[in-house]
Amino acid sequence: MQRKPFYGCRIAFSHELTNIMKKTILSIPLVLLLLAGCRKKDNPTVFDLGVDMQTNFEKDHVQVLIDNQPLLNTELTTNQVLGLAKSVSTAATEGTHTIKIIVNDSTVKTESFTQSGDLYIGINYDKTGKTVKITYSTYRFGYD
Repeated sequence: MQRKPFYGCRIAFSHELTNIMKKTILSIPLVLLLLAGCRKKDNPTVFDLGVDMQTNFEKDHVQVLIDNQPLLNTELTTNQVLGLAKSVSTAATEGTHTIKIIVNDSTVKTESFTQSGDLYIGINYDKTGKTVKITYSTYRFGYD
């Protein structure tokens, strides 16, 4: 007499494994929602802040400060083909900030700006008028 194999144990094990997988898959979104809900409201969001020194710099000593913290302090000359002297990037929190540009220790431009996402700042210098122009963009500047 031949014995027939008993498959009941294998079926029960397979059903139990399926239940465990379902519970795991269903609990992942719940854990993610819990973590998102527990995020502290007082943690500031950080964004990219790019500063491009663009046109008309020619062996000029340039200092750039963001919220009185030095970002750049160097001599710059614009590449006339690209229209760019130097590009620097940092991280800044959401909110109001101040940018201060000093060219050759004599021309000073200070402005406040609000950052609510990635922000890119273009700085242009007029040597004859000794003025600095600041341009703000939510997109990176392109140079060919």
